[in-house]
Amino acid sequence: MRKALRDIVVPGLIIGVAVTALGMMANWFPALDFLNDGLPLVTAGALVLLAISLVTRRNLLIVGSLLLFGVNLLLLLVGMNGAVSPAPDGRARFMRVITFNIALGSEHIEATKNFLLEVDADVVVLQEVQTHHKELLTRLSKTYRYRVGDRGLVILSKYRITADGRIDRPSRPLQIVRWAKLDVNGDEVQIVGAHLARPFNPELQQADIMSLTEFVLKQSGALIVAGDFNMTPWTFTLKTFAAATGLQRFNTFYSTWPMRWRETRLHPVVATDNVFASHQFASLGTRVGPYLGSDHRAVVADLARIEPSR
Repeated sequence: MRKALRDIVVPGLIIGVAVTALGMMANWFPALDFLNDGLPLVTAGALVLLAISLVTRRNLLIVGSLLLFGVNLLLLLVGMNGAVSPAPDGRARFMRVITFNIALGSEHIEATKNFLLEVDADVVVLQEVQTHHKELLTRLSKTYRYRVGDRGLVILSKYRITADGRIDRPSRPLQIVRWAKLDVNGDEVQIVGAHLARPFNPELQQADIMSLTEFVLKQSGALIVAGDFNMTPWTFTLKTFAAATGLQRFNTFYSTWPMRWRETRLHPVVATDNVFASHQFASLGTRVGPYLGSDHRAVVADLARIEPSR
C-alpha cells in the first residue's frame, strides 16, 4: 500500500515542482504565465500530495511535499493583494455592474435577458456580442436607454452617456477596450469594458494589457474596468496591471470559465472575468451568475462610493 502511494507522490512532486518553477519564471517569460492561472488548483494538489506523503512515512517525500505546498500557498497569499476593500457599515450602494461574455447561441437569449433584468444592474458590460444578439439588445433597451456599441464590446447603461470611445488592436480591427463616461445623478463615472487576448497568444495578450494600462493611466476621477481579461488574479500580468494602475480587484475566487466545451456543460475552474475600480469605490459584494449557455458566467459587483470625484 505504501509503495503504491509512493508511486503517486514521486511523479506528483516532479510535476508540481516543474509547474511551480516555470510559473515563477513568467515575469521574464510571459508565455509561461498561463501556468499561474491554475495556482489554486496546484496548491490544492500539493496539499493532497502532502497528505498522501504523510501516510508513506518517508521523510524525504514529506519534506518535499511540505515545501511544494508552502511555496504555492505563499504565492497564493501574495496574489490576494490588490483585492477591493469592503465598504464601511451602512454605506449605500452607488452602482451595480455586470460583466458577461455572452458567447452563446440565439436559443439562450431569453434566459440571458431574464437574468440581466432580474439582477437589475445599473451598467452591463458585454463581450463577444454578435449579429444574432441584436434581439437581446432590443429587449433590454427599455431598461437600458443608453448604449455604446452593437457588436464585440457593448456597454448598456441606465445613466446618460456623455462621451464614449474605443481602442482597437493595432494588428487588426478588433476592439479590446470600449469606454463610456456616465452622468450618475450629476457625478461623472467612467466605465471601461475590456476583452483581452487569450493566454495561448502571450505576445498579443501582453500588447492588449499594455494598451489597457496606458489608457487607464491617462484617466482621472472615478473609474471602473470590467470585462473578460482572459487571465486570473494569480498571473504576473494581471498583478502588474493592478499595481501599475492602482485599481482594486473585485473577483478573486469566483471561477467563471469554462462553463462548457462545445455542447458539454462543465464546472468553471478559473476566474478570467473581473471588475476593477479606482480608489473612490469600495465593495458591497461580488457574485457570479448561473449557467446561461455561454462558456463564461457573469460577474456581478456592487460598489459603494467612498470618495468624491477629483
